[in-house]
Amino acid sequence: MSDRVDPHYEEIVADTEQLRNQEQIVNVEEESLQLVLFKLLEQRFAIPGQHVRELMAAGEIVYVPGTTELFLGVVPVRGEIASVLDLARLLGLTTTSSSKVHSSRILMVVQGEMSTGVLVDRVEDIINIPESAIQPHLSSLDPQLVQLTDGQFLFDAHPTPVLNVAAIFQHLQELCG
Repeated sequence: MSDRVDPHYEEIVADTEQLRNQEQIVNVEEESLQLVLFKLLEQRFAIPGQHVRELMAAGEIVYVPGTTELFLGVVPVRGEIASVLDLARLLGLTTTSSSKVHSSRILMVVQGEMSTGVLVDRVEDIINIPESAIQPHLSSLDPQLVQLTDGQFLFDAHPTPVLNVAAIFQHLQELCG
């Protein structure tokens, strides 16, 4: 047996090592976005985690007479009163008031000094995705929904709209203004 190594062998080992190193490189430069995934009338949506102050069980929501149909009522939150928004109605998904189910949750959403609760059917997950995963809207998306979202990403091979909290509060001010 010869001590001399075939030069092609050394080249193959070097190429293989280079490929392994490339696979281990992680792009730490790209910003990631934390999203809270939830279902609303069997449609999946996401909301940036930075705008969700807390998740709570949808207990008793007390109706307030004289308010717009966009608000379901109020709930106590650690000694304070918080409004609860009918998000399904605001997004144009239904014309009747949303109803609570056993898995319903209220997401306490904040933007600057404004906050409100939003009723969702169920919270599915909290995930981190790269910001580049957010893509433009599909042309088939409802125009009202397009105004209130930042784009969409694929989750379980389904397009999932990402809600824009600032646009939602702005739209609420315009409607209730």
